[in-house]
Amino acid sequence: MSEIKLSLQSPETNSGQSGPQNNTPPDDPAPVAGYLAVGLALLGIFTTGYIFVPLSFLASIIALFSGQVLWGIFGILLSFAGLLTSPVLLTFLGIAWLASIVGL
Repeated sequence: MSEIKLSLQSPETNSGQSGPQNNTPPDDPAPVAGYLAVGLALLGIFTTGYIFVPLSFLASIIALFSGQVLWGIFGILLSFAGLLTSPVLLTFLGIAWLASIVGL
């Protein structure tokens, strides 16, 4: 009988190389911009919205352009909820709307 070599690699990739090989795929980077968008939006809802809601919206736009679409959309939705729950931001929007109507 002939001797059979046992290997987890195909003979094409094993030829000319010695020692163990690492064939694990590279890890995908964590969606940092998406994490920031959602975290800042939650901070904007539950704490001072006039600081964290614009930062969350900016991080959501960055997440969208970085290819983190779900995180970006979720961050935009939460930042919109933060806008609706912030009396200071709603006052600023109301004053801007009134100024545009009156013509100031």
